[in-house]
Amino acid sequence: MAFIETERLLLRTWMPSDAAAWLAIAAQPDVARYLPGVAEPTRSDVEAWLARQMEEEEREGFSCWPVVRKADGALVGRCGLHRMADGDVEIAWAFDRNVWGAGYATEAARAALAFARDERHLARVVALVDPRNARSIGVTHRLGMRFDRVVRAYRRDLLRYIA
Repeated sequence: MAFIETERLLLRTWMPSDAAAWLAIAAQPDVARYLPGVAEPTRSDVEAWLARQMEEEEREGFSCWPVVRKADGALVGRCGLHRMADGDVEIAWAFDRNVWGAGYATEAARAALAFARDERHLARVVALVDPRNARSIGVTHRLGMRFDRVVRAYRRDLLRYIA
């Protein structure tokens, strides 16, 4: 079971009971526009996605974990790692619209990158960012990632950053 702690957050293994909280976040239009997959996710979509995350963690030792705020135990987003079909490991994050600007994405992503390097010994991690998503581009800069090129992934053109 994953358990990464930062000053304000916990990144942990998904549980089936997280489905409702993640659905409430993933269904927010400002969040959904940047997520791969369906524009209006259903409970069934989220449960299938959670099952894939749990399988990936079992197989790889990582996933795109739920991010829980320590102060109140609320699930506020997701952040972590994903092995892509080409073998690259992607770092990804998505947060409740109500907590944008609080620095949670940068805090969680720093911890996930440290895990990738220190625990999984990954030499390279990529981030794929929608070019319209200025906030996530800012996170890549704060993480010290460098722009590499535009790639086609998740049925759209995305900016690829490398750490």
